[in-house]
Amino acid sequence: MPWSERRRGESQQESQSQSQSESESHYDGVLHDETSPLLPRISEVSEAETPTSVTDVHSLLAEAKLLCQYSLPLIATYLLQYSFTVITTIVAGRLGAEELAASSLALTTMNIIGFTIFEGMATALDTLCAQAYGSGRYTGVGMHIQRMMVLMAIVMVPVGAIWLCSHWILPLLVPQRSLALKAASFLRVSLVGLPGYAFFEAGKRFLQAQGEFGPGMVILIICAPINAFLSWYFAVKLNMGLDGAAFGQALANNIRPALLLLYVMLIGKKSHRCWGGWDARAAFAVREWGPMVRLSVASTAVNAAEWLAFEILMISTSYIGTRHLAAQTVLNTLSIVTWHIPFSISVAVTTRLGHLVGAGALKEARRAAILYSIVFIVVGILDGAFLYLLRRPLADLFSDDSIVKDLAIRSMVTVACFQIIDSIICGTNGVLRGLAKQSVAAWVVLAVNYLAAVPFAIWLELGSPNLKLDGLWIGLGSGMVIIAVIECAYMKWISWQDCVDDVKEREDDGT
Repeated sequence: MPWSERRRGESQQESQSQSQSESESHYDGVLHDETSPLLPRISEVSEAETPTSVTDVHSLLAEAKLLCQYSLPLIATYLLQYSFTVITTIVAGRLGAEELAASSLALTTMNIIGFTIFEGMATALDTLCAQAYGSGRYTGVGMHIQRMMVLMAIVMVPVGAIWLCSHWILPLLVPQRSLALKAASFLRVSLVGLPGYAFFEAGKRFLQAQGEFGPGMVILIICAPINAFLSWYFAVKLNMGLDGAAFGQALANNIRPALLLLYVMLIGKKSHRCWGGWDARAAFAVREWGPMVRLSVASTAVNAAEWLAFEILMISTSYIGTRHLAAQTVLNTLSIVTWHIPFSISVAVTTRLGHLVGAGALKEARRAAILYSIVFIVVGILDGAFLYLLRRPLADLFSDDSIVKDLAIRSMVTVACFQIIDSIICGTNGVLRGLAKQSVAAWVVLAVNYLAAVPFAIWLELGSPNLKLDGLWIGLGSGMVIIAVIECAYMKWISWQDCVDDVKEREDDGT
């Protein structure tokens, strides 16, 4: 059935059954038949389940409980997903200081020109799919997924070309030629796993929009040890070195979407109500891609701007020396690990606000945002305390080189403080995604990072202050404080009702 006809039929069916479903749902707040949605519509939730006042302790606890239900499996999912990179980094560190530095350069490049792009595109689905589900347009979830996968396949072509040509590009940027060539070889081998990474990012949003956050976690629990074994086997057992670690990670990346598809087909049958069947005509309807492309570009710009800042600073660190670059690799990896905790919570926040905004529940959305701000501050403090208190054993985990470990330990205090503002930024970006205002975050991050934060960080690191690694983190953190202030001011000023109206218009148009 064509997409437009299916949408009209869905709308008519909702109108005919509205009074009946409302009377059933308000009995106890839950629909109990086997065809019920995985998440109740906001309009169908009882007052006991939807917070109505920030001064009401029960309301705050209910919202906090829901955030925990969303966030905990997401935190596990993203940490397990990043463990693929951490394992590869650890394997590289055992091969030598130069291999550790090369893997860091390659992985950072992969993130900026590859993984970050597809993660940014997928976070557009956090907005689109959650708002479609919250507004009751269930098959809209599946259509957004179909269109995104087509768009991702197109984007893979230029990304893959850059990875293949990296042996010409990286030596122009990195002074140590042997280091650049090892990183370039790592990139070319990793190209094998790019499709699996991208399609898993899009596919898991199909379930997350419906409140199913567990399957992605289970799949990664299965794949993480597979990745560890393959990376070790190819790198050490088969003596393939750094390329072997990259190949093992790439193979594990391709297993993930296959397992996700099997889950949806065989176990997650309740999610089928949001699929509606493959509709090639609608999926390839480029004229209707507008909202998806705009949100994808904005989300990708935010992610890429942050990662590119780290890449520039990573390259600047290479001018100090290989050991400083290796120490920065340790600090960067640990910072990214802890960053995944507030980022995972921000994805849950985007989904929750998407449901609320899609249903027009503005008061609940605003009150929830206040609670979330407190959560992100607390999470940032806990992340920083974790890094500082365990700085020595964490450094030991990544390197046997005493100089590298000493450099990392000395700068860990600065990195620990950085986690607080990093967590707050995750929170503000999550709220903006829930409101479909990624473009605002994109412009703010681009402007502040490249007009102020990055130049300031390089000056502190290599200039007259000569703070080396500490200067890098102080400079970048200062810029993020400015970003947080601007984004918070914008959210205070914006009309949230306009966001609700935008959702209604977009869903009514079927885009």
